[in-house]
Amino acid sequence: MNNLFLKIIGVVLLVSGCVLTHKPNLISKISLPENPYQMIEKRVKWGFLIGLGILFIFYNHWSDWKQTVCALLFFLTLGIVIARLFGFVLDGFFLKQLLWLTIEIVVLIIFGILYRYADN
Repeated sequence: MNNLFLKIIGVVLLVSGCVLTHKPNLISKISLPENPYQMIEKRVKWGFLIGLGILFIFYNHWSDWKQTVCALLFFLTLGIVIARLFGFVLDGFFLKQLLWLTIEIVVLIIFGILYRYADN
């Protein structure tokens, strides 16, 4: 029952993160920046909801705290990467954004390795 509840919360967070990444000013009436680079940065902050939703959907080992922390870091970074890619599709491709994406993918790989070996 508890696992199903977390999966439902995960789906809600994932969908809301995707919607807010697409329309970042949906819940606040702050004007969106005209600069497409800054627009991608506005979208990226909603990647945390995407990552948290993916964590709740796919993660099941809540009793091991080391593995849970590593999974949290991995999935939050994955959500940020997804949101940045979403921004590339909607706002265009920028070299500086590609640098940020590369850094985030390297961090994602590091967190993935830590997650893999956290149970030892």
